[in-house]
Amino acid sequence: MPQRTSIRNNDGGFTLVELLVAMVIMTVGMFGVLETINVSLQHNLKNELRNEGVKVGEQYMTDLRGKTFSKFSTAYAPYVMTKNVRGVNKQYVVDRKTQVLAQDAITGPTSVQLTVTVKWAFRNVTSQNRVVSVVAKP
Repeated sequence: MPQRTSIRNNDGGFTLVELLVAMVIMTVGMFGVLETINVSLQHNLKNELRNEGVKVGEQYMTDLRGKTFSKFSTAYAPYVMTKNVRGVNKQYVVDRKTQVLAQDAITGPTSVQLTVTVKWAFRNVTSQNRVVSVVAKP
């Protein structure tokens, strides 16, 4: 009986097509990861801008509440404030309003509503934060 010998091909490597397909799959996956990082950075920056806007609004409200009752004005000019957020100067527009809520015929206003509105833009979208407080005459 003749002895059979088996011939094995030892082609243990990848073909060029398999390598190209693997590279395309890896590239698509990497683009997904990079887009995820980009979106998370944008949301993080948007939140930092919002936090800074809240700080500015609270600061101006504290300044207004620190005034004596007779010093409240009914009209304030809008104020543009530049803040540094992540190394970039960002503009915040602060608008302050005072509205009389109650009035005495003899002494004038007895309570007013203070409103501070802070506006800023990020990626062509304008956002705002509004802080409202009521102050009564002592």
